[in-house]
Amino acid sequence: MDWQSLAFHDLVFEGEASIQDMYVATYSKAMPYMAFFLLLWAMYAAGLWWTLGSKICRVSSRTWALKLMMLTHHGVITPLALWSMWEDPVIRQLYSCIGCKEAARLMNRAAGVPPLAARALTPVTLGYFTADLLLLSQWDLTKGSKLEFYLMLVHHIASMLVWPAAIYFDWVARYVIIMLSYESTSLLLTLLWLINAAGYKKSSLYVVTGLLFTCLFIALRLLGAVPQVIAMYWVPPWSATVLEAEGGIHRLASLCCRSLVLPHVMNLFWGAKVVEGAFSTFTGTKKSS
Repeated sequence: MDWQSLAFHDLVFEGEASIQDMYVATYSKAMPYMAFFLLLWAMYAAGLWWTLGSKICRVSSRTWALKLMMLTHHGVITPLALWSMWEDPVIRQLYSCIGCKEAARLMNRAAGVPPLAARALTPVTLGYFTADLLLLSQWDLTKGSKLEFYLMLVHHIASMLVWPAAIYFDWVARYVIIMLSYESTSLLLTLLWLINAAGYKKSSLYVVTGLLFTCLFIALRLLGAVPQVIAMYWVPPWSATVLEAEGGIHRLASLCCRSLVLPHVMNLFWGAKVVEGAFSTFTGTKKSS
């Protein structure tokens, strides 16, 4: 795929090897997407308010607009991220050899093969994360979900801090592509929210969507993490030996790549919630308080 033709920003990240230049180069590309998503939310909110009023099924139309904004982002990024994973020979090798040493080394950096997909898609999602945080007051969280709230904040902020280093210095950028593919489960989760909020939680549509969500979460985020963890075990991108063998990597990139473990830890927590929720749905039991 011609990622440069697809992207609305230049895929060349130029500047000095400094924190300032890294964030300036990355967020100068991401901020127009932030503006786009905020404008999209405003258009959704105005349209819903005009046609259905300020409340839709007892939920603010602005929250519905946020969910539609999320659905738009996930619907665009998901197929592109999944396609880029299939198209990238390094990522295909990672999964086919289950994290073997050769694939592990190339996942850190494949010489002469810049991660154009990551550079095309990551600024879009960084802009989306920024817009999502600015619309924090419109998040619809259930009572007792403070932990999930803080985990989502950590997820957004950590990604916004460390992903720029991956794509700017071309170090572990392919792992970021895999993380972008996780938006496929976020897409289904948003659909579940919409179906539930519309009053169709007991419908077959909700059950089927929930089943797809559970299966995809387990396959992509949990089982799919195994080759990644094995690869990071064989060739840890934060190892001084690995960094020296690559001719020296910028200190910031070497620090940021340590955060690669965090998404898998968070997915274990969310995975337990997903399995528990699926069990409750299919057995008709309620979670104990």
